[in-house]
Amino acid sequence: MTLRLDLTDQDFFRDPAARIAELRALGSVIRIKFPIVGKVWITTTYEMAGRVLKDSGTFTLRKEGGGVAGLRWWMPRTVRALANNMLTMDEPDHTRLRSIVDEAFRRRAVLEMEPHIFAIADELAANLFADGSPADLVERYARRLPFAVISELLGLPQSDRARFMTWAKAVARFRGPLSFWADHADLWCDETLLRRALKGRAGAGR
Repeated sequence: MTLRLDLTDQDFFRDPAARIAELRALGSVIRIKFPIVGKVWITTTYEMAGRVLKDSGTFTLRKEGGGVAGLRWWMPRTVRALANNMLTMDEPDHTRLRSIVDEAFRRRAVLEMEPHIFAIADELAANLFADGSPADLVERYARRLPFAVISELLGLPQSDRARFMTWAKAVARFRGPLSFWADHADLWCDETLLRRALKGRAGAGR
């Protein structure tokens, strides 16, 4: 039996712990139908997830040709480019790339940015009611603050951040290929922005 798991469903958000408990009751490894990707096997416990992640000889994130497993033919080139990152790399490439990124997120680097983070938070708070009252605290503050800080750490150009926020929202609202294409088709035409962001991220890691 294949279960359907919709992480965007409001029932899941109302009580995610209960839903995850139901999945764990079915076993430590179960088969589900995941939005966009399709039928996959998932682990439901910390112990089993650790075993899978550490056994790169049995489990791989890459196909034999080097492409990312799970990508579908209909997905835009920008999605394929974004999927080609350290999170989808097998060892030893994952550890090599993570060591580069870790430097930007070390405690010392974050502490050095503390005054700037406060400045970003103050600016967002000052503009909270710019479009009138009441204001959506999650949309206008809680969601934007971490994204702004991460953008600073990675060196993402200021001019590109609004567009990437739109991309982040689009990914969060995944419902299916047809609806996603219909709602956000314009996002997949601009590869120049993606290249600039990837170049900035590489520069930040040096």
